[in-house]
Formats: sequence, structure tokens, C-alpha cells
Amino acid sequence: MDGKIVRGFKALIAGGLGAQPLLAQEAYEFLPEDHLIPFAEAIVRVFDRHGERNNRHKARLKYLIAKIGLNEFLRLVEEERLALKSKSVPVVSNLLVYDSYNKNEEGKVFTTLKVTDTTQYLQWRNTNVFEQKQQGFFAVGVRVPLGNLRSDKVRQLAEVVKKYAADDFRITLNQGFLLRFVPKDALPALYRELAVIDLALAGFDSIGDITACPGTDTCNLGISNSTGIALELEKVIQNEYADLLYDKNIKIKISGCMNSCGQHSLAQIGFHGSSLKAGAHVVPALQVLLGGGVAGDGAGRISDKVIKVPSKRGPAVLRELLNDYERHAVENETFNRYFDRQGNNYFFQLLRHHADLSSIQEDEYKDWGYDEAYKPTVGVGECAGVTIDLVATLFLEAEEKLDSAFTSLQEKLYADSIYQSYSTFIHGAKALLLSKQISSNTQYGVVSEFEKQFVETGEFNFERGFNKLVFKINQNEPSKEFAETYYKDAKSFLNSVKQKREKQLQEQTESVIA
Repeated sequence: MDGKIVRGFKALIAGGLGAQPLLAQEAYEFLPEDHLIPFAEAIVRVFDRHGERNNRHKARLKYLIAKIGLNEFLRLVEEERLALKSKSVPVVSNLLVYDSYNKNEEGKVFTTLKVTDTTQYLQWRNTNVFEQKQQGFFAVGVRVPLGNLRSDKVRQLAEVVKKYAADDFRITLNQGFLLRFVPKDALPALYRELAVIDLALAGFDSIGDITACPGTDTCNLGISNSTGIALELEKVIQNEYADLLYDKNIKIKISGCMNSCGQHSLAQIGFHGSSLKAGAHVVPALQVLLGGGVAGDGAGRISDKVIKVPSKRGPAVLRELLNDYERHAVENETFNRYFDRQGNNYFFQLLRHHADLSSIQEDEYKDWGYDEAYKPTVGVGECAGVTIDLVATLFLEAEEKLDSAFTSLQEKLYADSIYQSYSTFIHGAKALLLSKQISSNTQYGVVSEFEKQFVETGEFNFERGFNKLVFKINQNEPSKEFAETYYKDAKSFLNSVKQKREKQLQEQTESVIA
């Protein structure tokens, strides 16, 4: 740009998994790095104002953009730019630079240690260790089955990290850890200490490193067990297809239901919990999905539903898929390219005999890890919250926002104060609307509905209308003068709606007595 190298990002928004997975859409082919944080803040502000508020299942950016369109959404984002506290936020890019990183207390090069099982060490080295761009350093993946780790084991891992790696470890998308800046000479010693605490498992981020949500172990939304089948499938890979631990092009991901907490929609081979009716009984089942994942060119793919089979047949389905891929894929053909070439129906026909319930076995009425017969139940899950939306609660929240706005004013945090004053308007208006049994699913709708129900009826009067009063928030720079004026307007409004509510309660009481 003007002869200078400018760092930046390709910006994608509004992707999501869940029961209706959707790939993110491109907002900018190139976004300068110092525009990244303001862009994200503007998105949050727009979604806060226009996003779904009643139906929590629709409270996602992807649904808002599906409703108003990407161009309109980006127009609203651009409209917020004036009101942002910071128009440009530099991204510090030198935080990952380690000029000299040697944890040896004596300042010597790490002594090369002999590893008892050379075969296992080499397998770990070839599947879990990656050379960094910083010369002489390596990143190491730590595979954690099901992502489950006791606190005492984490403390032991922390001690190992202190010796051999950078001063942190990152949690990875596949429920493992990533250690950084490990010197080459430290790798044998690191492996040996990881092995002592059972964290030197080979196959990090491979087909044998299966991602799974907790499923029916702890989540009431889980339809069938995801952790039990994940462990069984890992055994199949380890015992029968060990060579595939070196293959990073196939990932297996499992969810206990269609909501995709285990990311099954983004797997080359995915499963999600379901159920099947077999006569008078219900059988725990798996929906098989194929062809998802990262395309390798910055694009992604959502997996296709293929067939539903009893859960206990999951290992047999995996064997069928891998054997067929091994027999018929052409040289260097990835699993997804093979899936595309053969087509969905080919795999449906390949697996359909696993869905035949005419020969159902007694054990198949039980889910993985359970001794009793399967009973499908769905309740409130880990990813769903209980909502409380009472008039008194909303007024309390409005008062808290107003107090925060005043505190921010005193601390000269003018942008923060302005947004907190805005929230006071929204909570106060919503509370009074709810007192009339009127609800709105967006903040923009709350303001418009208040205008209709209380301003147009003459119960409240504003010089230029309630809409224009509230939405001054994105028409002004976050200056001291505007923050003070906006705070006073919010305070006056809250006092007015509280008085109105007190009058409503008094009239209700008099009506009951009469």
C-alpha cells in the first residue's frame, strides 16, 4: 500500500454450526490489522441492537444477516464507525518473538536423553512435533482423549511446560494442547516427562484424535452417548489403522445431538447422536455425515448427511468407510475428494446394510457405557440457559447501567459511558413494554415499539421523538460533551418510566381493592 507492506486479514463473518450449519461469508478480502478490533466492536454493537432477543435459538449473527442481507449489515457496521472509541488499534505482532529461549537452569544446551521405546518416540515425534518458523524451535501437540484432564494432571503438565517450552500452553480446537518454542535438543526430555504423566500419545490432530462433546454424560440435550463411541472409534484406529495416525486429512468429530458442540459438521467423517424406532423399542443411533472440514485454500465445507445407524454399529461403519477409501481412492486423493468423486448416494448404498434393523441385537438397545436399555430424553442442556425477564429485573438492570454510565463519566471513559446510557434506555423501555405484555425481539424493535405504544399515544413526549433520542448513539463522536448530555437524557428517561410503572402498580392495586 503506497509502497509499504501492510499486514492484514481476510475478514469472514456469520458462520456457525448447530442444527443449521452455515459457512462464514466474506466481509473483506483484506482488512488492515489496525482495523480489526474496531471492526469487531462495530459488529458487536450492530448485533446488540438488531440481533434476536426473544428466541435464544435464533440469537446468532448468521440469522440476522440471513434476514437483512450482508450488504445491509456491513452498511450498519460502517455507520457505527463514527461512534467508536478507537478508529484504529495497532496489533502488536512481536509478542511471539523469542530471541533466546533456553530453559536449562545451567544455561547449557539440553543433553540428548535416550528414550526407552524408540519406536513410540519416533511415532510421537512424527505426528505431534512441528518445526516453527522461528529457527531452532518446535511446537508440540499434546493429545488429550475426550479433552478430559484432572486438575492434578494439569499441574504436572504445567511443571513440564515451565522446563521445556514457552510460558503458556494453548488449548486447541481438537481438545488438546499446543506447546511452543521447544528447543530441538529438549524434545527427547520433553517426551519422556510427558510419557510419565500419560500425555505422550501419538497422533495429535489426526484421525485417531477424535473430538467429542460430553453428550449424555452431562448434557440433557444429548440424545445418545458421544464419549463412549469416541473411545471405541479411537481403539479401532489405534489397533487396526495405526498408519493413518500420520494422515492429517481425515478428522472424526462426534456430537451427542444435532447442535454440533462436537463440531461434527466440520469433519471429513462426522457423527451426531440420534435415535431409531425398532418395533416397540427405541435404539440409540448415530447420524453419519461425510465430506466436511477445511478445504485448504481458506474455505470450509459443511458435511453432508448420509445415513443413520444404531450407535453400536459405529465401529463397523468406520471400518467400512476406511476400507473402501483404501481400496478405491486414487493416488494422493484426499478423503473429501474421494467423497466428491463417488457422491453421497454411493456412500448411502455402501452403508445401508448397517441401518437394517431387522436383525437388531439385544445389546444394540443399550447405549455405549450403559447397562440399562436406552430411553430418549431431552431437557435443558449445557449450551442452553434459563432466562428471567421480569419487569422489576429489567428496571434493576437499567439502574445498574445508569450507575455504570455515571462511573465511566467520572473516569473519563466517555465511549463506555455512552454505551451504558444507551443500555439504560433499552432496559427501561423494555421494562415498561413488558408491563403491557408487549415484547420485541430486537433492541431496535424495543425503541420502535416504545415510540408506538407510549409516545404516539401522548403518554411520553420527546422533542424529536424517542427513536432519534436513543439512536444519537451512533450519530456522534464519543466526546465528553455528548457523553454528559446522553447520560442526563438517560437518567431523565429512567426516572420517567419508573414513575409510570409506579402509577401502573398503584392503579392495579386500587382495581383489586375495588
